[in-house]
Amino acid sequence: MFVIREALIGLRRNGGMTFIAIGIMFFSLFLFGLFLVGTFNLFCVIRIAKEKVEINAFLKSELSNEEQTSISKKLKSIVGIESLEYVTKEQALEEFKKDIPNAPSLLEAVKTNPLPPSFKIKLKGGFTSPDKVEEVAEKVGIFKEIESVEYGETWINRLDQVVKILFVFDMLLGLVIGLSSIFVVSYTIRLTVLARRKTIEVMKLVGATERTIQAPFVLAGLIEGGVAGAISAGVLFLIYQLISRFFVEFYFPTNTILIGMVILGLFLGFVGSKTSVKSTSMEVSLEAPIF
Repeated sequence: MFVIREALIGLRRNGGMTFIAIGIMFFSLFLFGLFLVGTFNLFCVIRIAKEKVEINAFLKSELSNEEQTSISKKLKSIVGIESLEYVTKEQALEEFKKDIPNAPSLLEAVKTNPLPPSFKIKLKGGFTSPDKVEEVAEKVGIFKEIESVEYGETWINRLDQVVKILFVFDMLLGLVIGLSSIFVVSYTIRLTVLARRKTIEVMKLVGATERTIQAPFVLAGLIEGGVAGAISAGVLFLIYQLISRFFVEFYFPTNTILIGMVILGLFLGFVGSKTSVKSTSMEVSLEAPIF
């Protein structure tokens, strides 16, 4: 009870700085949460796109049933291939007509079906990166029945680059937000420590332990961070409810965001207060760590 009472007293006496610290941490965590939600949704789109990654193996000529069965077994034995579908010349022509609006006029000039039969090859989840797709495509192309292999390497490479850029940006944004929040909490707690210098000295004279003296300041930092995290989580959830109800549905990882924002706020508050207590320990004769 002593630690809680002293922490609340410190927060109340430095009400202005406490409010500023909570406000800045809330804003930082809120922006980070917005970016996380956007990133989650973009990754969902990327995951769906990766599920559609496939290899088209164009054949030299139509295959008999026996030849289809033989080459299918050979292709399925390649590591990374999940399933495949044989597409005849007629099926390829029908798909071409659906995809290209002016296909009939183009085909009238040709008079014959120029499209080759092919295999549509679907890959397993762990084989959608550019290097893995290329590796599987090279193995498919070695069979004599296969004339050419296509897998959209350009857009697969671009998709992979987008994933890497998002990951790096997430890490940098998290680092900036974390450092700024730690600085604000650290500065606030430092003012509290310096303002209560005489009280701390008296406590040391009457035999209070270093843990007892320092604990209220760390608890104050945890309270600031926890409050900021809880407010940011609540505002994010409210925005999600409003947008999904009146505008458009989107993916919102409720438990991850709500719990994660609070935990992140507590962590930043702890680190900030811990850093502050250490940096001011010499000025108030506090030498022993809390933990």
